[in-house]
Amino acid sequence: MVARIFYFLIFVISAAIFPTVCTPTGDEPALVMLPLTSRGTGLEPCITDLGWRVQVSTFRLAVRDFEFTIEGETHAKRWLPIKRLLVPEAMAHPGHDGGGDVTGELLGDFLLDLVGSNGQSLGNAALLEGDYHGANLAFRSAGLMDGLNSDDPIFGHTAYLAGTAQKNDLLLAFTAVIDVSPDTQMVGGLFNLKVREDTVATLVFEVLTTDPAEGDTLFDGIDFSALDADGDGAASIVPGQAAHNMLMKTLIRHDHYQIAVQ
Repeated sequence: MVARIFYFLIFVISAAIFPTVCTPTGDEPALVMLPLTSRGTGLEPCITDLGWRVQVSTFRLAVRDFEFTIEGETHAKRWLPIKRLLVPEAMAHPGHDGGGDVTGELLGDFLLDLVGSNGQSLGNAALLEGDYHGANLAFRSAGLMDGLNSDDPIFGHTAYLAGTAQKNDLLLAFTAVIDVSPDTQMVGGLFNLKVREDTVATLVFEVLTTDPAEGDTLFDGIDFSALDADGDGAASIVPGQAAHNMLMKTLIRHDHYQIAVQ
């Protein structure tokens, strides 16, 4: 990551010294800076495949290095040597028109509080001009670098969720602590924007409880009643459980991520 930041600084300095790098002379694309924020509006109540109505009240997520991708446009190929200093290419990935060439990024470690904060500013993303069709990110574990105490429920983990699950007359409170292998990537999240030199927009990262394309939910396959062994009305999902592995595998899929534009 240090090397990537170093090369990115070289790229930015070169752009300042040689203005043609950042101005659309001929077929060369401009470098456009757009703010990236996060919000929890995609975490709407959902009905799972097993009939549970799930309402999320807490969703915290530790990620790093947002990437933005186009589908191999001509100018990206012309810029390939410079682009590889900025960000590496992403492997093509089926689903949501994602994958392709990475020509934009916002590097860094981020601890997202998707419900507790009313919009969280993450920084300014650098994107080359182009027609964008996807977004990627990497998962990580939260820790001391995030200013957390060891008794914080997300400390040492990737995600922490809480909420309620209801089926017929049974209402359960649930918590979920999720571990994802470091640097596992989500590739191909929804992101559609034509970026031009004069583009003015705010990019908004969202997690979606329901996949807008296929209608499956983040909690499909989980029987919450089986997680309340003592019948006290509280269900816990923790590493080592089959329910944890099921939720983790769904959480890393591109189906439940998007970059909205406003």
